[in-house]
Amino acid sequence: MAYPKEVNIAKKTLTDKGAEDVEVINVANITPFADYYVIATCPSERALGGWSDALDEEYAKAGFEIKSITGTPESQWVIVDEGSVIIHLFTEYKRREIDLQAVVAHSESKKSR
Repeated sequence: MAYPKEVNIAKKTLTDKGAEDVEVINVANITPFADYYVIATCPSERALGGWSDALDEEYAKAGFEIKSITGTPESQWVIVDEGSVIIHLFTEYKRREIDLQAVVAHSESKKSR
């Protein structure tokens, strides 16, 4: 599937940094504030901070601006908000605990009713 440049920047940056299970979810039909979620698993809390910084750099190089970075490595979940793309960086434990994919799937099923 072809994604917008904003999504491809996130995917490439995270893949290059060694992210696991990078997943792109189209959320345009269920949320008014983003078109895509990019979800990735980081191997450690320490990587979360480095990856959010790397995303900020790569978006800036491409002429995009990060709106906000929320969360801390200690929380095991960092959200990088580019605007149309929101990147969720999790440790493996926190990703399983939050299960954002299931939340999105549930929202999609409620929206289609």
